[in-house]
Amino acid sequence: MKSNTTVIIPCYNDGKYIVEALNSIRNQTLKAEKIIIIDDGSDNETKTILKNIKAENVEVIFQENKGVCVARNIGVDLAKTDYILNLDADDYFEPTFLEKAVNVLNNNSHIGVVGCYYKILNNDRLNLNIVKPIGGTVKNLLANNNAMNCSLYRKICWSKVSGYDENMKDGYEDWDFWMSILKHNWDMHILKEPLFVYRIKKNSRDIVAFKEHHMKLKLYLFEKHKQVYLDNFESYFNQVTYINYKLKLKNLESTNTKASKIGNTILAPLKFLKMKINTFK
Repeated sequence: MKSNTTVIIPCYNDGKYIVEALNSIRNQTLKAEKIIIIDDGSDNETKTILKNIKAENVEVIFQENKGVCVARNIGVDLAKTDYILNLDADDYFEPTFLEKAVNVLNNNSHIGVVGCYYKILNNDRLNLNIVKPIGGTVKNLLANNNAMNCSLYRKICWSKVSGYDENMKDGYEDWDFWMSILKHNWDMHILKEPLFVYRIKKNSRDIVAFKEHHMKLKLYLFEKHKQVYLDNFESYFNQVTYINYKLKLKNLESTNTKASKIGNTILAPLKFLKMKINTFK
């Protein structure tokens, strides 16, 4: 079985990780037809590493820094295959992802995107907890991005929505991309296995997007997909209510824990004194 897949890997100053990401694709049980790495104006160290990559079916393209959306669009536009797989330069896939994801697209014409469960790598330590995105229909992505950026999708989906929105330079472009696809009645299938590893870095783009641009980006999403939100208002309301409940519950638990710690700190001298008194009895 041919994969009929091109892998697109934007790279910006990720020379430290790009080879690991690339090897995770080259070691797939089902091989990609092509791997395109787009260097988005990286530093000289990363450029040197990229220039030394000499592998079959791997093409490296260098451009000035224009942002990840432009890089992805350039790569997908060059692809000659029906399927596209996203991969960020600091993440990696487990060996069977592509084979299992391609099989889903080959046998389910209503599915436009295939993702999977994943694990998080933080400070070079792999968290054993498994993150389980929901996928499904566009209704599941209204309040949260219940998907993962590095997924397999049909190139026709990319064409249908005119690619990644290059206005979203500050983040959440993948969330917008999936919503744009799914609102055209495509479904997103999630493989219920942790076949991907997402790396968190100190100044990762996702963290910066949340800390500095979250409200602006959410409002942009709402305005762009307003009809979807209006058509699915009840589902959106339920999701927001649930998220708010979980956040308040977490804050309450945190407050109780802090109060308990403060109480223990205050009582510590008394407990120590009582222990001493008991010792002399």
